Amino acid sequence: MDAFTVRQKFILSNLIEKGPLSTKDLSHQIDVSDRTIMRELASINDWLKKYRLHIFKSGDNLLIRGNQSDIETIRKLFDGIPPLWLLTQEQRQVLITAQLLLAKEPIKSAYFGSQFNVVEGTIIFYLDKIEGWLRTKNLKLVRRRGYGLEIIGSDWSKRNAFAELLYNYKSISELLAFLYEDNNDYSLHAFFEVTFGKKLVASVKSMMKQLYSESRMLKDNDVDNFSTFIHLLLAIERTRSNMAIELPEDIIKDTLFMNEFSIIKDLKNVLHENEIELPESELAYLAIHLMEDRNIYSEEEKIPKELGFDLEDAVWEIVSITSKRLNIPIASDNQLVTGLGQHINPALYRLTMGLEVRNPIINDIKEYYKELYEAVDYACKVVFSKYNLILPANEVGYVTMHIGAAIERQQGIQSKLRVLVICPNGISTVKILCGKLKSKFPEIDEVDACSLREMDEKIKEDYDIVLSTVDVSKKSASNILFISPFLPSKDIEHVGLLIKNKIGEGGGLKKSRTVGFYTDNNDAEADFDAADKMFQNFKLKTVATDDIRSTIREIILELSNTGVIGEPERVENQILKREAKGSVVIPGSHVALVHIRTEEIDAPFVGVFRLEHYIQMKSAGFSVENVDTILVMLARKNEKDFILEMLGKISASLVESDQVINVLRLGDIADIRNELIEIINREERL
Repeated sequence: MDAFTVRQKFILSNLIEKGPLSTKDLSHQIDVSDRTIMRELASINDWLKKYRLHIFKSGDNLLIRGNQSDIETIRKLFDGIPPLWLLTQEQRQVLITAQLLLAKEPIKSAYFGSQFNVVEGTIIFYLDKIEGWLRTKNLKLVRRRGYGLEIIGSDWSKRNAFAELLYNYKSISELLAFLYEDNNDYSLHAFFEVTFGKKLVASVKSMMKQLYSESRMLKDNDVDNFSTFIHLLLAIERTRSNMAIELPEDIIKDTLFMNEFSIIKDLKNVLHENEIELPESELAYLAIHLMEDRNIYSEEEKIPKELGFDLEDAVWEIVSITSKRLNIPIASDNQLVTGLGQHINPALYRLTMGLEVRNPIINDIKEYYKELYEAVDYACKVVFSKYNLILPANEVGYVTMHIGAAIERQQGIQSKLRVLVICPNGISTVKILCGKLKSKFPEIDEVDACSLREMDEKIKEDYDIVLSTVDVSKKSASNILFISPFLPSKDIEHVGLLIKNKIGEGGGLKKSRTVGFYTDNNDAEADFDAADKMFQNFKLKTVATDDIRSTIREIILELSNTGVIGEPERVENQILKREAKGSVVIPGSHVALVHIRTEEIDAPFVGVFRLEHYIQMKSAGFSVENVDTILVMLARKNEKDFILEMLGKISASLVESDQVINVLRLGDIADIRNELIEIINREERL
């Protein structure tokens, strides 16, 4: 056994404990090729001969042939090997990260070398990867000789990172098997025992069983229950380590005194029976995760104008941008608007509270709706980044499903359209044109063609749309659209608009508002004029204030004096309420983004306000950051889709590029204008 490499020990141990396994399973876990697995098996089989055992391949699976007593003999040999020595590179990295996230004090890298029986150079290699991953979670890894290793960041961010680390480590089926005690995966057992201890894990599993039987509030959803298990473990472990989470007092009170969360009373009783007492901050932390489906806006507050954030506006923006990206004129029915609103409302709560929904079928969504998912992802980024909210992939996946279902539902309605094409240019031209129409517009079910001579009789028939490759306006009073036989892009837009209007006339579809998909030249010119004026009126100003309220007041006073806004008190109130909701600070940037849509402006506005010294503002995960620059973006309630998308691209760039942040904080007015224009002109690709 001593002659075996770690990889060989891993393969043999897995086949004994979990077999049979496929070479694909093993190669995925170790991150090597199938050929490497087979080469390692040859060495293992040479060693197994003396035990009268042999690993062979049957179909796709690898099995051990031999007597069970001989297999037991091999299993006992593994008893003398610390389980952590058998972990793969990925598993070691996960366990190192988990321990650092929960550490009370800095840990020396030599400790991990001893723990996993590897040289320090290997640990340094792991730390490089861990450091990059932590940056995406708004956390920083400190690596200092003589001091050790320590993760810097809010405890809220650390816990979220810990949960995500675990969900990425194993499939939800494997995690649930562990929770329900139907799993012998030693790597999972090692993870929980090292990070929490065997006794605490067993105790929390037992408490979960009590909650199942005693609480009516615990959900039937397995994924949600596993989330409860993880966060309960974290709350107890951090409390025992004298590192209980710190939350704003108003959040604690609002959360714990809501009538609907009787589960917290049940939980307190179960904890008390197990001689565990948690502070109110930890109970609130658990309640927040248990109520992640809570709406951020109540029924009476569906359109909270005072916040500058209109839920229905956001839904329509997403639909509009998605339709534009895919060249699909989505006619939003009530079912789509309602469904998206019902999902996005609690999604906004999850985002503002730093929670993330689990979506077990996200990979299937990305594969089945590939282009649609990418278009929706772009739309969500453009729409929500204006409020400094970034929808994660799991949330985007659910939005994609809503829109995908609407498209399929709509196409089912639209497939009844009959189109007549008047074309005097010969049968070959007619066939090409009819083929193009059907390929470009799946709404068209039937395309007939006729000559000019047949036109008068044909148009009497029941056609939804009539097109002509020649101008027949003088010959007929009917509503006939003149198009080129080559169907250029402008004609595609015109036909699409006609189809959209035709569908809007029937089928019970929502007619009160259009998607803003097709635009004519006049509309485009107006869009560009509005954008030009917005950048011409760009403002760069320095203010001297001590807190967020006085800063906003100075900004509003400046905008009022220069005629940008009317009713300054009302706009100030909107901005203050928006800031109170949090999520206006770009984490780690010293920059805040304030965006509202208001009726108190005549034109869209973008400006940068720099502070003479830092002020403290709420950031992600209830943390506080020093801010010295505020980007202000104002849009009208009935703003053009083109302008809203431009503002979205600007706000999205703040989290994607340090260059943009640096220009906003340090550049002059010309530098900032040029940077913003470059962002707007940058082509986004699916």
